[in-house]
Amino acid sequence: MITLSSDFSIGVDLFPVAEKHQQALIDTLTHQQLPLWQAVPFFVSASIHKSLDGTRVFVYSQWEKPYLPTSSALAPALAAFYSPDRSALEVFVSRAAQVPIKIEVGDKVTHLAEFRMLPTQQKEMIALATTEIDRAGAGKQGLLSATFHRSVDGTRVFNYGQWESEKAFQAILKKEGFNPDTPYWAGIAKNEFHLYQVVAQFAKQV
Repeated sequence: MITLSSDFSIGVDLFPVAEKHQQALIDTLTHQQLPLWQAVPFFVSASIHKSLDGTRVFVYSQWEKPYLPTSSALAPALAAFYSPDRSALEVFVSRAAQVPIKIEVGDKVTHLAEFRMLPTQQKEMIALATTEIDRAGAGKQGLLSATFHRSVDGTRVFNYGQWESEKAFQAILKKEGFNPDTPYWAGIAKNEFHLYQVVAQFAKQV
């Protein structure tokens, strides 16, 4: 579940991977990494996502504050893969067709967009994202939810979006301001995005 609560820190661990090794990385995360995190008292939940093009895997995790997700240990077996890009985040705005926003294993498409910027420009990017999230229209044209996160170090903003299908996502790229050729973030941030599916979930051990 995605929440706006200030009680939680969010972690995104983004792994680049060769397509032929994507499933092996998912298996390592499932059987060795996530059980390790479940033993941490501050752990709340985590979801593993695989990119549709086979070149990325990322873990979206939630932790009770004041614990920082980037301080969580990585399983030794992950040394066989590329090192992850790790970010500690906080949610600052979210819109959804239905509340609460659930992260569920299945065929729905997740869009993870990463905006990189100078720390001095993060505040402006947050203001823009807060304005543009309503124009994107969660609950319309296949967009189920959109949630923006700011990185604690000031250098990034992430959008975690949920879509009914890849076709629905492609449609918004034709919309003014969301077209990569004329984006609303031009001059402020650099953007990279990939499409994913949720393949595994873990919750705090009771």
